[in-house]
Amino acid sequence: MNAYAGKLLHVDLSTGKISDEPLNEHYAAQYIGGAGLAARYLYDYVDARTDPLGADNPLVFMTGPLTATGAPSCGRFVVVARSPLTGIYGEANAGNFFAPDLKLAGYDGIIVRGKSPTPVYLLIRDGKVELRDAQHLRGKTTFETGDAIRTEIGDSRLTVAAIGPAGENLVKYALILATSTRAGAKKGIAGRCGMGAVMGSKNLKAIAVRAGTTKITLHDSAAFQAALRPALDVLSDDLSTQMFRSVGTSGSMDYLGLMGDVPTKYWTQGTFDYASISGNVLAETMLTGRGTCHACMIGCGRKVARAAGHDLPEAEGPEYETLAAFGSLMLIPDLERTTYIGSLCDALGLDSISAGSTIAFAMFLREQGLVPASAFDGMNVTWSDVQTVEQLVPLIARREGVGDLLAEGTQRLGARFGVEGFAVQVNGMECPMHDPRAASGMAIVYATSPIGASHNQSDYFMIDISGRVLEELGIGATERFENAGKGAPVAKHQDWRAFTSSLVLCHFPNPPVKNMIEMVAAATGYDITLDNVLTYGERMMNLKRALNLKFGYNARAREKLPELLLRPLMDSGSEGHVPTLEPMLREYYAHREWEWESGKPRREKLLALGMPEIAKDLWG
Repeated sequence: MNAYAGKLLHVDLSTGKISDEPLNEHYAAQYIGGAGLAARYLYDYVDARTDPLGADNPLVFMTGPLTATGAPSCGRFVVVARSPLTGIYGEANAGNFFAPDLKLAGYDGIIVRGKSPTPVYLLIRDGKVELRDAQHLRGKTTFETGDAIRTEIGDSRLTVAAIGPAGENLVKYALILATSTRAGAKKGIAGRCGMGAVMGSKNLKAIAVRAGTTKITLHDSAAFQAALRPALDVLSDDLSTQMFRSVGTSGSMDYLGLMGDVPTKYWTQGTFDYASISGNVLAETMLTGRGTCHACMIGCGRKVARAAGHDLPEAEGPEYETLAAFGSLMLIPDLERTTYIGSLCDALGLDSISAGSTIAFAMFLREQGLVPASAFDGMNVTWSDVQTVEQLVPLIARREGVGDLLAEGTQRLGARFGVEGFAVQVNGMECPMHDPRAASGMAIVYATSPIGASHNQSDYFMIDISGRVLEELGIGATERFENAGKGAPVAKHQDWRAFTSSLVLCHFPNPPVKNMIEMVAAATGYDITLDNVLTYGERMMNLKRALNLKFGYNARAREKLPELLLRPLMDSGSEGHVPTLEPMLREYYAHREWEWESGKPRREKLLALGMPEIAKDLWG
């Protein structure tokens, strides 16, 4: 197969059996790779009875067709499974060099099933695959695990995707982190949906891989290069490239704060000293270098040697989401302390968005008098108390004391005290650090995202606030506070992001749409054009909806915004605006051709998308 290694690795941890399987060419032609292809394989293995933390929940790692090529910023990988945090489809993606190394080792992806009786790690090296004992790695951080495996094998060129203590202890929002000793390598964080907990439930501590000699052939190398060269020329001069390279993702903190997009005091306040935690200050005071992923022209990773009195030799400065989650969301203006806390989350294996949100929610509940002080073991969980936050993060990772309660996430924390409505989450997933009151399109994104509230399924705020339009795809500028007319463009943008997640393309660079499509077509030989590319993304979005329906998803009960996001903030850059969700949802459903009452894609739509087996499952 052009652009693919051509096979998957199957690992059954219950039996220890390891086998290869030819890549399903029909699946690849329909769902391309990355998240789309991984979701299609997952669909075959799960149903409503699948326990997210059970041996029957497959954990799927997948690369894309442009992985290990020169295509810009397509060196990422995805991990999918049924999420233990939300109970529905879970998806996370990460950078570093794990994806190209896996593909050059001969595999497009890995499907892990079962549960090992003892901790193990998977080693892929020199054409061999083996499970090795990991008892001695238990309790080690993500960084320590990678270093220990490289030392044990005697191979500094291994890339290691590992869980930390949080994954071992089944924290519902545990992450998987990839590390490499390549000079200037950026950490790769598969953070959302608790994929680290799924990995921990299988007693799988890490996957270590070294690139092999597999040759990736392209359908038309000349056409690929002809599309690649102008894309690289555009990216080198692109404002987004320059901004992210200079100040990282958190360089937008000041501007987004001014626009009312940065959540503050657990989504209840509109002002904060956003400049105090911005990437601009980090670049001026703490930055020692940049980290990069495979084939990336940006290098948005922030290398930091020391923060808040701690040496951080392996850490990177936090990205925007972490700074907001442990900064403005908790009213903490201390850049060094938030940097250190973010590094703790990476090492211990915690998604910083969910961890920060859950601690901030606890602060809100205490301030409102909705829970007694005894609920948090007498700890003084109050705004701006950075010392307590530093204590809570390790407790969560180890599930000790109050950490056991906070390890369940905001929805379960709220339900425990009968105040679930105040938890800022959708479908069990804590909202990322972008406020739909500042960019109404994000209200539809959060409500309809197949993984729960996520900006990775569509970063539509970039259109609403920053004007990053995709005119070639018919996705033009929209007024950020407007509700009417948002349903169709948001759906189209989700389709585009579903397609780019199949490549797997990072969201930060801004390559020309036409060139990226030409690269995929030249690499694979598939008939992908500007006219039909969104159909591929639409197929993937309908597949993920079908997965959730298979899990028992109830759209009418679950597609809603949390209560706090329906309260206007007059002191914010959102200017007191609140999105009106239902009319936007009805527009969205009409565009998608989904049935309003059930949330099911109509049979005719699924058949038109070439999904007869999915149509049969949903409609009989």
